[in-house]
Amino acid sequence: MTDIFPELPRPLGVYTLTQLLELRENTALYVAQQTHVDRNVVLEVLAPGAPHDAEVAFLAQARLRVASAELPHVAHVFESLRAEGTWFLTQELPQGTNLAEYAARGAYLSVPGICRVIAAAAEMYTPCYQAELGAMPMAASSIFIGQDGDVHFLSPLVEGSANNPAGQMRALADALWPLVPQEREPGLGRAVTLLQWLTEGYEGQWLEWSVLGDTARSILAQLQSEQPATPPQNSIAGILNDKRKFRKLRRKTAHWGLWLGGSAAVIIGMSSLGTLYGLAEPVKVPAGNETAFLCRDGSTREYVSRRPVSVEEYGHFLAAFETMGAAGQEQLLAGIPVQAASPVPHNWEEQVNRDEPDAPVTGVTYWQAQMYAQHRGGKVPTAAQLQAVQAAGADSCDFEWSRTSDSAPLPGLYANGAALLIGPDAQPFPVDSQSWHSPACGFRISLPETR
Repeated sequence: MTDIFPELPRPLGVYTLTQLLELRENTALYVAQQTHVDRNVVLEVLAPGAPHDAEVAFLAQARLRVASAELPHVAHVFESLRAEGTWFLTQELPQGTNLAEYAARGAYLSVPGICRVIAAAAEMYTPCYQAELGAMPMAASSIFIGQDGDVHFLSPLVEGSANNPAGQMRALADALWPLVPQEREPGLGRAVTLLQWLTEGYEGQWLEWSVLGDTARSILAQLQSEQPATPPQNSIAGILNDKRKFRKLRRKTAHWGLWLGGSAAVIIGMSSLGTLYGLAEPVKVPAGNETAFLCRDGSTREYVSRRPVSVEEYGHFLAAFETMGAAGQEQLLAGIPVQAASPVPHNWEEQVNRDEPDAPVTGVTYWQAQMYAQHRGGKVPTAAQLQAVQAAGADSCDFEWSRTSDSAPLPGLYANGAALLIGPDAQPFPVDSQSWHSPACGFRISLPETR
């Protein structure tokens, strides 16, 4: 569907359309200023020339929407009107900022913010089903967060749309994935897993909205109870302690009565997320070669280094990069974004000055790890290879870059197949930028078996 009124501002009856918010199947949502009244509202405008059955359905839904003003978290729907031969529905403009605006300016939500959105959506959709109202998937531009953290939705009810829980859950996950924090934050693993359940369903079975809402609220409660003992946000121990407390809390769920049936199942699934991407046991390199493991990844067999790349090894690479000439550098940088072309890690001088040449190099981006691996004639290991190597007791960084063979282990986060794993637990850790770096993040390389 194309924009109904591409030139703004535009008068429509007693309103002036000022901003396009969202395009729906037969309608478009605009922010509008009401003439002679200092009030902004949202108009859902039916496309001129829409089929007669679409117009009938729109008017029927409009009556239901005006009459069903008690849905929680939904902006109040005022009335349906007709002006200049065009039907439209008027509703209040929620206070705050919508998720599309957050994403457009590169902002991120906190873990509590993500959980509050999911909990509010569940509270909205449950009575929506009970009232037998058709519902559409929620777009990011329809979800608003106020300064106090309250969540509000533009009316999700549209003409002729049947209830579609799977589509609604996927759409909500799609709106939230770009807003997942890049930096480590307590509860992030649990929030990411909850988003994955929204995207895929738990063990192939779509959960009820009520279960998802209960789970989101339980994460918020856990974070509040853990807050006094949570290490600083930039502490590796913060995430690890967070996971340990979560597992301890999971063991107590047997005493939580009726809530156990749905939410506990989700939480148990969350704590076992890292087992979903396993690999057959790695085969050790024959005696005398203690530097790598021979790993199988489907039909491929590769040697994966036992130890992450060291400061000394990376220093040799930087020296070689400086002397290889423009042609060699250009070949190595092929496919690397211009803004990520520097091979120098974050805090590199500090690492060199520590005089610990065998320590793992850290502060590298995925692109830098890829450049080094390519220079050595190898690759960054896959997520499955890393899990197998770590399970075999190899030396590890707190975090390690990986690549994925076909699809990313956390859908929606990795546009180009990059992944980051928590080293000691072999658990996926979300990061939606391959230019992300951390003073605790290193990498290792894999080489072909024939090398």
